Amino acid sequence: MRRLALCLCLLTTPALADIVPLNGDWTVRSVEAQMAEVCPAMFQPMADQMVANIGRRNVFEVDWNGAFDPNLASGLNPDGQPVAWEQVDDTTWRASLSGPGKEAVIATMELLSETEIQNRVNMDVQKMMEEEGGMIDAEGCTLATSFVMQHKG
Repeated sequence: MRRLALCLCLLTTPALADIVPLNGDWTVRSVEAQMAEVCPAMFQPMADQMVANIGRRNVFEVDWNGAFDPNLASGLNPDGQPVAWEQVDDTTWRASLSGPGKEAVIATMELLSETEIQNRVNMDVQKMMEEEGGMIDAEGCTLATSFVMQHKG
């Protein structure tokens, strides 16, 4: 459950993009969360709680310093663990939020405009449990969440 909260906590160097988000207040809203049908029913309350936590910090202030930096888009969890983001193209960044070679949690951040950033997090529940030292049969159990950060203008 903590993995989702960590998904946007970042410490890397700023990435350059043609689009520069507006400075000021940003809000976060959940768009969707989909848990695979093969997941054990006991995981649904945890997934529901993760999604509920996405919008818990409704407004946060960002000064982009003239360039988009995915580290600054971590308003959901400003005190989280460091994550290294890889720039995929001019507007998209990707990060693995799990141990080397595991890729249990993959986050993607896309800068859509100066006022909107889309975030997606895909979690492999069995791999996450293995990383945490737990053993559970949850093969094929995934949780995909998406949410949007918007400038409050």
